[in-house]
Amino acid sequence: MPRREAVCYLAPQMLDVLVRGGKVCDGTGTPARTADVAIAAGRVVAVGRVDEPARHTIDAGGLVVAPGFVDVHTHYDAQVTWDRLCTPSCWHGVTSVVIGNCGFALAPCRAADRERVLRMLENVEGMPFASLAAGVVWEWESFPEYLRALRARPLGPNVGALLGHSALRAWVLGEAAYDRAATSGEIAEMQRLVREAMAAGALGVATSRSPAHVGEGGRPVPSRRATRVEVNALVAAMAESGRGVLEITPETFPLGDDELAWLQELARATQRPVSFSAVLDVPDRPDVWEPLYARLAAGVATGAAVFPQVSCRPMRFDFDLDTGCASLDVMPCWRRWREAPSAAARRALVADPAFRAAVKAETVGRSASPAARRWQEVTLEESARPEHQGFLGRSLAAIAAARGGDPIDALLDLSADAGFRARFAMLLVNYDEDRVGALLRRPESLIALSDAGAHVSVLCDAGYATHLLGHWVRERGLFAWEEAVRRLTAMPAAIYGVADRGLLAPGRVADVTCFDPARVGACAPEKVSDFPGGVARYVVRAEGIAHVLIGGEPFVADGRWTGAYPGAVLAPSGGASRGSAAARC
Repeated sequence: MPRREAVCYLAPQMLDVLVRGGKVCDGTGTPARTADVAIAAGRVVAVGRVDEPARHTIDAGGLVVAPGFVDVHTHYDAQVTWDRLCTPSCWHGVTSVVIGNCGFALAPCRAADRERVLRMLENVEGMPFASLAAGVVWEWESFPEYLRALRARPLGPNVGALLGHSALRAWVLGEAAYDRAATSGEIAEMQRLVREAMAAGALGVATSRSPAHVGEGGRPVPSRRATRVEVNALVAAMAESGRGVLEITPETFPLGDDELAWLQELARATQRPVSFSAVLDVPDRPDVWEPLYARLAAGVATGAAVFPQVSCRPMRFDFDLDTGCASLDVMPCWRRWREAPSAAARRALVADPAFRAAVKAETVGRSASPAARRWQEVTLEESARPEHQGFLGRSLAAIAAARGGDPIDALLDLSADAGFRARFAMLLVNYDEDRVGALLRRPESLIALSDAGAHVSVLCDAGYATHLLGHWVRERGLFAWEEAVRRLTAMPAAIYGVADRGLLAPGRVADVTCFDPARVGACAPEKVSDFPGGVARYVVRAEGIAHVLIGGEPFVADGRWTGAYPGAVLAPSGGASRGSAAARC
């Protein structure tokens, strides 16, 4: 083993934990070195050669020792109230999660509005209402009360919260939040509540302007009714604290020039960073992001700290025709299906040649198009019919070749045979790996977008960190280990102003993840029925995560949870007022 360099201590004291002999990637992106990490009173006190004894020693030989991973785009707002471990993120070396993204949050919320808020989460974030209704124990109305409720009970990972714009508008405007712009007086009241939230410990403000974000009954979520003047006012109120980030799902996808110019000017004017979601590989528009990144880089260089959130995973959706499929729901021809009053009516529709022809025309009609290829590559994942078992895991194109017809015939026939409950999987975006890799390599790209806690009945991307390390680093060599660790730790912590996390350095909170570089990775999604009310969800388990410490306390040891709840509600810091600094850290 290479000689470990000597180092001075932050302060002489008895060590609580010594992580000995690992390959330390400290989060800065500088070359890794074999070193020990000494921990006392929950903080790192030394990184180097440490000879003093410790109450607990972890042999990290052969492991990479990194800061704990920081997942800034989760939707655990409801789940954390019944699942304090925030599974499955905690299995993947994630030690800090950020909630409230896209403006969808549980606070502020008056008692009379609770069901409406849960219905919005059910519709826009794919959270099962039965679990929300059974699992959320309401102990708050205001945002500060929500943070106090989180602090009052043990936490597994650390949790940081953004103030959700839709929740804020509903609190101030009531039912009108869904229908109109705010008055100047209402904006002033929202600004007051933003200041209150920042004082209570919010990491920033989150909002959505995306047309895809609709709540119960197809109504736009409240934040979509806000003007840019309103958003500017809220970010200005946030910036008065000298910290905070704006997280936004923009109105246009891909992000248009006008909207980007607005966000860049907002970042310059407030000197606060902006993070938007999402940048995804669009199969039929492969060069759509090139001009955007040129403008992002120019903006960051001049103080407009705007960072796109980029997913490192192919976006896979599981669906059945009984509960719905977003890729079909957006097609005009599918309206007849949605409006069919019964299963018998749907079976008759499936047998209607005119309906089939319309569906084919809007899916596989152009056989060479990327959209057509996506439908051909849809796989059958689950069916209760014995005669379907030989088709499990096979594409619709392969099934059609075996049965006759085309992929849409296979989809409709297999589904009808199984009472419309046969489960299929579709890759929507991010499956051209060369183009995804090019997006990930961009220095402005914030690797995130796990959406953990949301869409649990159709997908699970909570394992994005282990997927990045196993697939993109070990298998494809896209990054060095040091740079991949920086992207998962120091960069998100700096942009979101997470105090004392993201680096292994004396004085920092001792959030530490030790992983085996030869094994680290994310497993295939699996379905479990562990949500309140026995509701099923998808989870992804991890490989190669050996040890995790949170606040210096062992949380995972030899790949298993220790039973500890060492997490805290994250304390915010000044954050990154200049984008270039955040990108480098």
